[in-house]
Amino acid sequence: MKLDADVIVVGAGPSGAMIASEIALTGVSVIMLERRTGPVESRAGTLLPRVLEIFDARGIAGRFIAKMSEISAYPFRPTHIYAGLKFIQWRNIGSRYGFTLGLPQNHTEELLLSWALENGVDYRDGHTFIGLEQHDDHVEAEVARSSGETIGLRARYLVGADGGRSAVRQALGLGFEGHSGTFTGIVADTEIAAPWPAGHFGADNSFGWLRGFGFGEGITRFNMVHRDSMKCAKDEPVSVDEVRRNLMEITGEDFGVRSMRWSSRYDDTMRSVDRLRTGRVFLVGESARIHYPASGVGMNFCLQDAFNLGWKLAMVARGEAADGLLDSYQSERMPVIGRLLDSVRAQCAVQFNFSDEGQALKRTLENEHLAGVALNRRLGLELNGIEKPYFIEEDQHRLAGRPAPDLDLVLADGTATRVGELLRGQRFVLLDLTGRMAHDVIGDWAGRVAFVKAIASRRTEAAADVQAMLVRPDAYVAWASDQPAGSDDVNTALGRWLTN
Repeated sequence: MKLDADVIVVGAGPSGAMIASEIALTGVSVIMLERRTGPVESRAGTLLPRVLEIFDARGIAGRFIAKMSEISAYPFRPTHIYAGLKFIQWRNIGSRYGFTLGLPQNHTEELLLSWALENGVDYRDGHTFIGLEQHDDHVEAEVARSSGETIGLRARYLVGADGGRSAVRQALGLGFEGHSGTFTGIVADTEIAAPWPAGHFGADNSFGWLRGFGFGEGITRFNMVHRDSMKCAKDEPVSVDEVRRNLMEITGEDFGVRSMRWSSRYDDTMRSVDRLRTGRVFLVGESARIHYPASGVGMNFCLQDAFNLGWKLAMVARGEAADGLLDSYQSERMPVIGRLLDSVRAQCAVQFNFSDEGQALKRTLENEHLAGVALNRRLGLELNGIEKPYFIEEDQHRLAGRPAPDLDLVLADGTATRVGELLRGQRFVLLDLTGRMAHDVIGDWAGRVAFVKAIASRRTEAAADVQAMLVRPDAYVAWASDQPAGSDDVNTALGRWLTN
C-alpha cells in the first residue's frame, strides 16, 4: 500500500504549523492541509515565556522577537495580567525569557509557516478536510480541493489542528462537553497609535474591564468587557460609537478613537473533549477545547500541545520508539487542559464581577496579595501551564516532568553553550555534569541521544545538586540524578521512552 505521507496535519494555524514542523524536522514526511487561501485576522496576540523557551529549543525564538521589534521599539513586556489584575512579574518564574511578546497572531502564523516550509512540510492551502476512515496500519482522509475535486490521502497518522469547529473532531464522533457563552466581550483594532508611554494600558471599574496595547504601526487593540455590552449577542456588529462609549465609561476618555480596522465579539463558551487520541488520529489546540481567552494565554497552550506530540510522532514514524509512546500525549496534556479550564473559570469569576464587592475583592488581591513573590510566581507558572509536572512516580527526581532548567554550560573544549542550544537537533540530551560517566554510557541509543560532558557555570536552585540529567526533545526533564549515575541508570531512563 502506498502512503502519501507519514503524517497528515489538518489545519495550518499556530498549532498545526508547529506540529508539522516538529514532525518534519528530522525527515519524516508531512502533508499540512489548510482550507484558507488568505491571511488570518490577528486574533491572538501573546507569546509567553514558556513558548519562547520551546521556540529557543529549535533556534527560532529570535525570529519572533525581531518581528515584534518591528512593531515596538522595545518589544519586551516584563509583566502580565491575571484575572485582569496587575501584575504578574515574569522575573519571578526564573525563565531566560522573562517577558511576553504582544505579537499579532498573523505574524506568528507567518513565521511558523515559514519554519514549516524550511523543514520540508508539504503545505497545501485551499484543501478542505471532509472525512476520514481508519485502518489497522493507516488513515485515509477525504479532502476537497478549491477546484471542487475530491481526493483521498493516506498516511500512518493524522492530526486535527483545525480549530474550535474541528471537522476532524466531528469525524471522530467525539463529544465536546461544556457550556455555551454566558456573556460577550469586544476586541477592537482601532486606528490610533498606542497613547501610553509603556505601550499598554489597563483599567477596570464598576462599568467594566479594559486592556489596550499597541498592535502594529498606527494600531491599538482594545479588549473590553462592559457591563452593558456583555449582554449583546456574539454576532451583533461592533460600532465605533459603542467602543468610544465603553472607553469613556471605563477610563474617562476615548483616546481619539474614530475608526477601526477590525472588530469582533467573543464569549466565554467552554467545551472540551475527553480524550486526545482515537486510534491513529490526534487532536491538538482548539480542536480539543475552547474557552474564554483569559489573560490571552490560549494559543500558548495550543502550541505546547503540538510541541509535546510532534517529537513523539516523529520518533514512532522513524521506528525509534514504540506506538505506546503516543499514549503519553493524552496522559500528559489532558491534565494540563483540565487545569487550564479551571484557571479560566476562576479568573472569570474574579475579573467580571463589577459589583462593589467585586471591586473590593480585586483591589485587595491586586494591592495586598499579588505583590507577594510566592503567589506571583505560582500564578505566573499557571499562566504558562507549568505549575505541575507531567508525571510523578515514587522513584522520580524532583525535576522529572518539569521544564528543563536552561543551565549555562562550558564544554571540555572551552565552548560556552546551554541546554536550550543542545536541544536544537530534536534529540534527547544526556548531560554529565561530573565527567564521571563512561564515554559509551548510551550504547545502543547512540544517534538518538546527544551525550554531553560539561560543567554548569550557572545553576538554578532546583538543579543545584544535579550530577546528571536526561532532557527530552521538548525541553522537559525525563530523568535526573543527584548521585553518580552509570549505564544501568541511563538505560532504564531511556528505555521508558525509546526502543532498541
